[in-house]
Amino acid sequence: MAATPIATILADELAALREFVLLLQDEQVTLVAGNADHLTSLIDKKSALAARLTDCAQRREAALATAGFQSGRSGMDAWLATCPADAASRNNWRELLMLASEARSQNELNGKLIGTRLQHNQQALAALMGATERAMTYGPDGQTSVRPGGSGRILGSA
Repeated sequence: MAATPIATILADELAALREFVLLLQDEQVTLVAGNADHLTSLIDKKSALAARLTDCAQRREAALATAGFQSGRSGMDAWLATCPADAASRNNWRELLMLASEARSQNELNGKLIGTRLQHNQQALAALMGATERAMTYGPDGQTSVRPGGSGRILGSA
């Protein structure tokens, strides 16, 4: 039996989603390690895979509509019901749904890791800015110094 356009698109979409999940796992390892250089290289790959996934989903939806089915999960379920001999497509659809859920969870976790790292960076920056402000004081002798508690005057103030 020759593969239908929907079956072919579904297989392509599943392959792209597998790559995307692996990339999200790599992103998590990179975030935990704090490897900013590698993280930067992942951004382009992630964007390209997201665009590929969007394209596959749009092509699948269009193929379902052309075949007379609704869009979304209900349309896929209805299409699969008309192809009882197509076990590969049923398995691909199940795996796609499972991996989509996994990708969603992984992406949320990575977002939390990014948020945590951003918060740490902001706290470190605030601490450095506080140290800089303390260093910009001068004492009664006119000399600048770092004074905890800010007991000097800020340079340029009267």
